[in-house]
Amino acid sequence: MKTITLALQKGGTGKTSMSVTLAAELAKHGKTLLIDADPQGNATTWIKGDTISKELADLLTGKATAKDTLQSTSIENLFIIPTAGLGGELRGYQMSQDASRKPYALADAIEPIKQYFDYCVIDTSPNFDPLTINAITASNEIFAVLQFNEFSKDGLQIFLENYTATKKDLHLPAESVNFNKIILNAKDERIKQQENILQVFKQLEAGGYSLFVVPVDQAFNKAQAMHTSIQALAGTKKETLQAIGEIVKAVTNGND
Repeated sequence: MKTITLALQKGGTGKTSMSVTLAAELAKHGKTLLIDADPQGNATTWIKGDTISKELADLLTGKATAKDTLQSTSIENLFIIPTAGLGGELRGYQMSQDASRKPYALADAIEPIKQYFDYCVIDTSPNFDPLTINAITASNEIFAVLQFNEFSKDGLQIFLENYTATKKDLHLPAESVNFNKIILNAKDERIKQQENILQVFKQLEAGGYSLFVVPVDQAFNKAQAMHTSIQALAGTKKETLQAIGEIVKAVTNGND
């Protein structure tokens, strides 16, 4: 199972939109698991609504097994380990000593079900906290999700510093948990300043980073309201679907 975490220490960049959309697209290529590791539970609300029983917090605290928390979705080949938003217990776990002491809790908890999946996508909170560290140690790759504004590069630098420090503190091999892919979200062709920001980020390509540009698209909001994927909507922009396809190709290495 190849595991991808979408992360950045900033809210409102579209991590959940990209997580759900990427998971839905990967489900066309193989059995896919979406893990909602954000205490707000937005990915769960989007895909499952309120119809959940066991949640990620139950798995991390040992109250349930991975199989107990695993739930199907309306999207073929896509399953979710959900998180209840309001009233859920993940926020409490996030702040607990157990979360801080156990950076491999998530990796260990999902080990028994990895054989059943081809891909896994983990959605994270806007904070670099014990849950995000758990997501990193459970992953093969990290994708940063940024928006087109002047503060994005600072947010990326802060995340990179924390990511590097985490790998060092946990003695993770240099070749593990790669971070060299950036999703620039909500590109609006009407805003000329965004083209300048894009050119700044393109300089990172010389350092080995791959950039993926996703256009601004109201299909994301519509899909959330309808509890479906943007792929299921007739009005989704062709450019959006092409961008998602390029991201999936990078995840799958071009293999179905």
